[in-house]
Amino acid sequence: MSTGGASLRRDAARNRVKILAAARATFDEQGTDVCVEVIAQRAGVGVGTLYRRFPTKELLIGAVVDEVLGAVLGAAEEALANEPAAEGFAVYVRAVGRLQAEHAGCLTRLWNNSPGELRDRIEAAGRTLLARAQAAGAVRPELVYEDVVVLFWSLRGVIEATAAVSPDAWMRHLELLLYSVVPGGGRLTHPPLTADQVRRAKEAAVLHDSPATPRPRVRATHSD
Repeated sequence: MSTGGASLRRDAARNRVKILAAARATFDEQGTDVCVEVIAQRAGVGVGTLYRRFPTKELLIGAVVDEVLGAVLGAAEEALANEPAAEGFAVYVRAVGRLQAEHAGCLTRLWNNSPGELRDRIEAAGRTLLARAQAAGAVRPELVYEDVVVLFWSLRGVIEATAAVSPDAWMRHLELLLYSVVPGGGRLTHPPLTADQVRRAKEAAVLHDSPATPRPRVRATHSD
């Protein structure tokens, strides 16, 4: 019984890894509206197996988004640990830009208001990177973390608008953004968004991105 139970747990773990990999690749290509049957087929498992690991599609999307957020946090922590204070912020922003481009299908969920330790740690690391860059004289002193959030939002718009015609166009936009935060030139005169305004903007974006009529989902009744 012990050997059989361990084998079942290993099979379950392998299936979870396969499902997440298939979901991540499918969302990257087709967005999160794709049906779970497509993901199950790509993973090489039955739909029943997928639902045993992830009882709802929202849980599956959330797991994939958490993987991307984990990569964002990893980029921030790596920049903090390995980059000079004057360069770490730009290195981090470039890494996040690439992650957004690679996982464009998840962008509607990536910067939303869902609470969680990952998002809190990303914000803390991002604030530290910004403060270090400002102390080193590499970033405008008037820049605030909320400006960084909006910077990532603007990248999302460029990624989505140009993906079909020039998948790397976001890189030029990012260069323009990074040049704009370097000290010099005129001082910014318009006030930044407050933390509350950013929160409300995220809520509005989530409502805007939600489909007006949820697609019906067929739940599998068989087991495999």
